[in-house]
Amino acid sequence: MHDHHFLVIPEVGLAYGRCPNAANEGIRRALLNLTRQYPAGLDTPDHATAPEPRYATGTLTTWADGLVLLSARQLTRRHPDAIVFAAVRDPVARLAACYIHDLDRGQAIPPSGVYLGFQPGMSFTAFAARVCSIPDERSSNAYRSQASILTHKGRMLPDHVVRHENRIEDWARLRTRVERCCGVDIGPLAPPRDAEEREIAEVVATLDPALVGALRHRYRRDFALFYGGMPIT
Repeated sequence: MHDHHFLVIPEVGLAYGRCPNAANEGIRRALLNLTRQYPAGLDTPDHATAPEPRYATGTLTTWADGLVLLSARQLTRRHPDAIVFAAVRDPVARLAACYIHDLDRGQAIPPSGVYLGFQPGMSFTAFAARVCSIPDERSSNAYRSQASILTHKGRMLPDHVVRHENRIEDWARLRTRVERCCGVDIGPLAPPRDAEEREIAEVVATLDPALVGALRHRYRRDFALFYGGMPIT
């Protein structure tokens, strides 16, 4: 499922472009609530095509069982009129979250990660330096650029971007659009309550300025597309 990034709620006409380590718990809960309100096949006539299969992989099992998981190609073919949104995060902070989730808590490194040079117990500085040397086409989705994940044939698929740092306001704009176009109120986003924020900030603070600059270059498309070219870390 390396290229299956888009979670779809067909009954709402909404699709979510998933970038690992970018969304917060509020967005996951909002999507879970929507799948409970609009379960698959609720309004499907008897003669209609059978509902698309549902998939859930990895960390998705706790909140995305009611969503269709599709590749960008499948999304554009099957749901050309869906409103597509994505949650993104400052790339340096997102990489710190990736490090905390995948390396800093004693997790086993998969063979693919070992092959790319990741080692148990490596520091965030070493991890970040290694990521800078790996192009997107060889990267795990956990640290692949968000622009690469969300782009298909040179086109950015999301109509709306919910930035982690401005998620309440960005979600409110998405909520207005979905209600106007689809007649569905996706509800407000829960207030920020991210227990990891301090830990992520502390990890980012361990980087020297030269490596921060290298990361900003590595993720320059993310900064240009989602943050007006201005780094925020």
